[in-house]
Amino acid sequence: MSTLKKQFLKEGYIILDILDESELSSFRKVMAKLLDVKVRADNEETHSSAFQHLGDEIRDFARENRQYYFHLLTKPGTEAIHHAFHHPKVMKIVEELLGPDLIINNASILAANKGVKYDLGWHRDVIQIPQEEIDEEYLYSPTRFHNSCQINLPLYEENALWIVPGSHNRVNTPEENALFAGSKHYSPPSQEMPGAMVVRLEAGQAVFYNNNLIHRGYTREVKVPRRTIHMGYHSATKPPTWHFYLLNSDLLTPPYMRQLSQTMHKMMEEYLVCRRQYPRMSDTWKQGFAEKGIPI
Repeated sequence: MSTLKKQFLKEGYIILDILDESELSSFRKVMAKLLDVKVRADNEETHSSAFQHLGDEIRDFARENRQYYFHLLTKPGTEAIHHAFHHPKVMKIVEELLGPDLIINNASILAANKGVKYDLGWHRDVIQIPQEEIDEEYLYSPTRFHNSCQINLPLYEENALWIVPGSHNRVNTPEENALFAGSKHYSPPSQEMPGAMVVRLEAGQAVFYNNNLIHRGYTREVKVPRRTIHMGYHSATKPPTWHFYLLNSDLLTPPYMRQLSQTMHKMMEEYLVCRRQYPRMSDTWKQGFAEKGIPI
C-alpha cells in the first residue's frame, strides 16, 4: 500500500500539488468568464449557506453576500471548465486511493467574493440520509470501505475547509455529540470542535478527503475571492455511496450530452450505466450494501 493511501485511510485526507502556473492562469480566465464579478449584493447582510448542497444558479452569483455552490455537469454553458474534472493528476491519485474505473459524482464550483463571511456548521456528508436511518456504528466503521473521495482544488489560496483528522473511522465522541446538539446532520454554526484543524491550501494545491470526516466550511472574512473547483468520484469496482446521486441524471438528455467533449461524454455515459446498476440511493446506507451492493 502506498504512503499516500495509508495517510488517506488513517487521517482521512491528503494535500498535493496539482496545477502548474500555466494551468492556473488558464482556469482563472475561464472562471472569470463564468462568474460575473460586476454583480454585487444589494446589502451587506450575510446569508446562510446551510443548504448549499442543493446547488445555486450561476446567474444569481453575488446577488447575496454569501458563498455559492454551482453544480456544473448539468448546466449548459459551463463546458469550458469541464476538463478540470478529468485532470490526469487528479484521476491518477483518486485511482490510487479508491481503485480503477472512476465514476464522477460531483463537479462543482465553490465561490465567494471578498468580504463574505462563511460559516457552515460542522457535519459529515450524510445530509441525504434521514437522521433516524444514520447507523453511525456501520457508516463510520474502520472496516467499511467508503467508496468516495472528495476534492477541493482552489484557484486562489484559501483556508475555508476545517476538518477533524481521523474522525471518518469512528463515531462521535461525547464532546462532539454535545456540539452537534442532538443533530446527526449539522452542528449549530460557530462551534469550536476539539481536535479540529484548518486546511490551508495554496493556489493549485488540492485536498483529497473522505467526506465522512467531521468537517465544516468557515472563513471569518474572505480576504481573497474564493474560486474553488470541487469534485467527487467513486470506483465502479465497488458499490457507490449516497454521494453518487448528487447529479440530476434527468438533465443528462441526448441534446445536452451532444454538447460535451468526447471525454466528458464518455464519463457521463459511464455514470448513467452505474445509475442503472444502482437505481436506489436509499439502499446505499443500509447494512451490507458497501460490501455486496445489496442491503441486508
